[in-house]
Amino acid sequence: MLVACAQYAIRDGDPEINLRRSLAWISAAAEAGADLVILPELSNSGCDLSSREAALRLVEPVQNGPTVRAWAEAAREFGLLVVGGVLEREGENVHNSAVIVGPDGLLGRYRKTHFWDREKLLYEPGRELPVFETPLGTLGLLVCYDAWFPEAIRTLAMRGAELLCVPANAPDDWVPEGQRRGGLTMLGAHAIAGANANRMYVACANRVGDGYQGRSCIVAPSGGVLAFGGADAEGLVLAEVDGGRARREKRLTGYSHAFGDRNEDVYKFLPARGTGGGDELTS
Repeated sequence: MLVACAQYAIRDGDPEINLRRSLAWISAAAEAGADLVILPELSNSGCDLSSREAALRLVEPVQNGPTVRAWAEAAREFGLLVVGGVLEREGENVHNSAVIVGPDGLLGRYRKTHFWDREKLLYEPGRELPVFETPLGTLGLLVCYDAWFPEAIRTLAMRGAELLCVPANAPDDWVPEGQRRGGLTMLGAHAIAGANANRMYVACANRVGDGYQGRSCIVAPSGGVLAFGGADAEGLVLAEVDGGRARREKRLTGYSHAFGDRNEDVYKFLPARGTGGGDELTS
């Protein structure tokens, strides 16, 4: 299948313009022949929100909400799947969510579980790491900073994910420009490591403009970068993805195997949060 990561500018706090922009990029991906298009994190609202109260003015339900309805209509018109980020409300809770939408509507939802800095003040964390069976194969979802946590990626891989989709709003990171190789950012570095360590495809769609770094990427199960976006320009990052390859590589045997070589005896009793990491001397 052909995967498209749409990297474009998002206007914080302006859901009408953001919805129009997302639909334009879905249309562009369809014109390019994409079977799946991935949009950035919080495509409906933007992420630079001043307070929880500001977030509550922009939230919407995922089930039958305006963004998911519009994306489903586009998916039906163009015959593709859409993955994108949505600011979601459930009761009094606000979630930074990602959804998979097809011609028949919502196929899956994931709620971001790891929060960077002030995000902790705005959102409720998700509690699950699900995978989703779709007409294009088994997909996993993470949102931006989630990709910094190898446990999350490994969990999805062990649950059968063949392609990990990562909507992102990653800003310019702390790696000095002169120390980057080929413009590689931390988002890209985690995508490469996650793909290679877990033998699955990883596709990240990142926002551009207003200090956001772009550099969307699609990475093969080997860790090889199939497509890489620029730092500033809007556009589509496109690559062919073979779900069968991910399934085959997970089953490989021989001298090296990302799953068969796991030595669980050394880490199945990892310490719980706050208990320390080493052996403690007792008298």
